[in-house]
Formats: sequence, C-alpha cells, structure tokens
Amino acid sequence: MLAQKILYVVIGIIAGFAAGFYFSNSVNRQELDVMRGELARSRSNTNSALQPGDTPQQQTANAPQTPDSLTVEQLQTVIAKADAAPADTEMQRKVGQGLYLYAVKFNQPELLGPAVRILKRAHAADRRDYDTTVALGNALFDAGQRTDPAKLGEARAYYQQALEMRPNDVNVRTDLGLTYYFGQPPEPQRAIREYRKSLALAPRHEMTLQNLTAALIDTGELDEAQQKIDELQSVNRANLALTDLRAQLARSRNAAKEKP
Repeated sequence: MLAQKILYVVIGIIAGFAAGFYFSNSVNRQELDVMRGELARSRSNTNSALQPGDTPQQQTANAPQTPDSLTVEQLQTVIAKADAAPADTEMQRKVGQGLYLYAVKFNQPELLGPAVRILKRAHAADRRDYDTTVALGNALFDAGQRTDPAKLGEARAYYQQALEMRPNDVNVRTDLGLTYYFGQPPEPQRAIREYRKSLALAPRHEMTLQNLTAALIDTGELDEAQQKIDELQSVNRANLALTDLRAQLARSRNAAKEKP
C-alpha cells in the first residue's frame, strides 16, 4: 500500500510538469522558445564561422542539470506504470507530457524516447487532443535534435496536424519552420516561409524574428536580415542573440565582398 501511494505521488509530480504548459505566456513555453532560438542561432553561427577544413561542433543551449525531485528508479517506475496501462488515456497523456517537460527542464534526453512512446498512445486514443499533439511534436523535435534527425520529419507531421486544428498558433508555426531549418538536409527557405506566416499573425513575436534572422543570414538575404535585427532590437533590446546575430551578419557581408 505504501509503495502504491508513493507511485501516485511520483505520477503527480510528473503530471505537474505538464500543467499549464501550453498557455502562450507560461514560463515553460518561454524557456522552450529560448532554447530553440538559441539552437537556431548557434547553428547559423557555426555555419558562418567555418573555414575550409574545419569540423562543425555541436553546441548545447543548456548546461546539464541534476534533478533533485525524482530518482532514476522513480522515473522508471512511472514509465512502467504507464506502459502497463496503455488503455488509460489520461495517464498516458499526463505522464507523457510530464516526462517530456522533465526531460527538457533537467536535460535528460534519455527520457525523450519513453515520452514519445507514451504520447503516441495518448494521441492514438484522441487525435483531436491539441495539447497532446503538440507535446508529441515537441518530444519528437527534441529527440531529432539529440539523437535521430529523422524524427524531425515525424515532429513536422504532428505540428501540421496541430495547425489544422489551430492554424493561428504562432508558436507551433515557428516550431514547424524549425523542423525544416534543422532537417537533414536543411531547408532554410521552407523554414523562412513558415516564419513569415508566423510574423503575419504576430509581427513582434521575438523568437520568430530571431529564428528568421538566422535563416536569412544562412541564405544570404543580408539586407533583410539587417532589417529583422532592427525589428528584434525594437521588441527586446536585451535579447541575448542580438550581438551574435550582428557578428554573423558582419562576417557574411565580409565574405560576400571577398568573392570574385
């Protein structure tokens, strides 16, 4: 009986990570936006700074952290509980979303696989559950970034499903663009098209402006990149990417001048 009570407490902690995640002003959404914007900026910075013979180095946006809320054994117990009750859609939804957020918050990519597996069961049970569809896309996106780029294509499919339900979700539209930007091979022009759709809905959306600027630098659209840097500064003068984006743009301009 005590073990069962402990299990429900642990499930409650995991579920708590999912609570309120999908409100546009939530702290978790802002943290995710910043992380993804940093990844896009970092990739653009790596590409623009490379010289012939250099080897690109993957950079991580967040330093590892050690969780102090749950042990590995507790997490494994929750995963096993969800796997043992696949017909319990509410458990699949809460545990899947909570595991994903836990993985992001505490930099534990090994939890992304179980999160995807559990969220897929929740999604199969209710394909019109918007939050679950977005969470599944997010978990696949991060798994694609960490381990398997092919999962970015899966993430894209779920983001597209979500946008069929809510076409004006700027955050999801921008995330869809990122699946093209980080795809293998990258498709920055397709990413730019999605970013433009986002900005048509929210012209001052900070992370979209930041991601669009990085993509414009990648594609050599340097005059527009300068315009977007100016717009980004007007939205948030303290944006941490501004200095780096300006430096990338300057390098790209210098490289363009040196071409015969």
